Amino acid sequence: MKIQQKLLTVFLLIITTFSQGQNTSFTQDSRIDNLLQLHKEIIKTDTLIPGYRVQIFFESGNYSKDLALKTADEFQESFPDVNYYLSFNEPYYRIRVGDFRTMIEAKGFLTKVLGKYPSAFEVKDLVYFPPLPE
Repeated sequence: MKIQQKLLTVFLLIITTFSQGQNTSFTQDSRIDNLLQLHKEIIKTDTLIPGYRVQIFFESGNYSKDLALKTADEFQESFPDVNYYLSFNEPYYRIRVGDFRTMIEAKGFLTKVLGKYPSAFEVKDLVYFPPLPE
């Protein structure tokens, strides 16, 4: 019983101490603001970060470039707000779409495109950093 009373007393002292709303002020070093501004400027450039994209096209052959461009046009019509990236690594053309920071985001978008692109899948890639809010 005495242990319970001591614990209760300590608990009440802790609650009383934290509930007395002390005014605390912080002084931020101006160099922190300078570093944050510098970071924002660096991010505005074409900085790539590790992330994910969804690959919707992968083909080689005589007409693969034409097929890739046609696929890119169709994709842009269906998803005008999502960037696509056409690349050529001999002998293959491929189209990857989106700039997703996490695999969960990429998988979520994958579910939206699987009906039209049944062979699509998510891949690790370097992606553009999402725009920062102003």
